[in-house]
Amino acid sequence: MVGLGHFGKEFVRLFRDHPGVDKIALCDAGADRPADCAQESGIAETYTGLDEICRSDLDVLVIVAQHCMHVEHVMQALDAGEHVSNGVLPACATEGDNIGDKCGSLVEHVRCTGLTCMLGATTSFRAETVHCRRRAAVGNFGRSVYSEGEYIHDWSHGLHDVYRRRSGRSFGLDMPSDLPSA
Repeated sequence: MVGLGHFGKEFVRLFRDHPGVDKIALCDAGADRPADCAQESGIAETYTGLDEICRSDLDVLVIVAQHCMHVEHVMQALDAGEHVSNGVLPACATEGDNIGDKCGSLVEHVRCTGLTCMLGATTSFRAETVHCRRRAAVGNFGRSVYSEGEYIHDWSHGLHDVYRRRSGRSFGLDMPSDLPSA
């Protein structure tokens, strides 16, 4: 696990408890985060930087650090011979980047290394989504005739402020000035 902020910490228990995972290590550049999270979750192996964890014997690095650094982190991990799972789908969506060029570079980098790089949207692992999937599996919703779904970020609840706080930038959206802040 590379990145132990609020978002990253949510994944520690999921990976730790997954039957297909036999080893987990924690990595964050924050001075106390790896040790604190390790103590909370009962995980022994910690690293304080990407360079250090890239030299480990782990099979896959799960990158859940700040999304504006994902492409850089993914490429570094691939260069070190590590397979990668990237916890946020828009790895290439950073304001000012030519998104097509950056994504194209990432795809080419994966091709050249021959390693696996999975870009994932994580909504399917949220508690409410898991709950609904389990209820549907046992027939609690009745017979489905038709369904549709979308994944929408409601910026009015402060998501834009979260992005701005994390990256120091605006996402380039015209935001009404009367929206409440988080």
